Amino acid sequence: MSFGADEEILQDFLVEAGEILEQLSEQLVELESRPDDADLLNAIFRGFHTVKGGAGFLQLNELVECCHIAENVFDILRKGERRVDSELMDVVLEALDAVNSMFSEVRERSPITAATPELLAALARLAEPQSAG
Repeated sequence: MSFGADEEILQDFLVEAGEILEQLSEQLVELESRPDDADLLNAIFRGFHTVKGGAGFLQLNELVECCHIAENVFDILRKGERRVDSELMDVVLEALDAVNSMFSEVRERSPITAATPELLAALARLAEPQSAG
């Protein structure tokens, strides 16, 4: 995978996104003990949003897709339309693993392996408001 003239932009993305992904790992661990922390939910939302934006600029569509749906999950959470539970945490952690894997492939200039359709479907389901009852 070659980025040519965009190499400098790619380097900036790798530095910024790398730092954000490290923070997201720590924040998701914190979320398990502080599931109602609005500031934490907002920070995680912004993390996925920022990585998505940089990936979009570089046309890393597989990375954009996974980050976009994860971002939607945290938008629903911060609006109070769904609560953090163990299933959600499992799926979000799996999504972060997929994002980290794709990020490593970008760093190594390897072709990107997209998140599985099953993971994307599970994320999309969690990005819907929780039904009452």
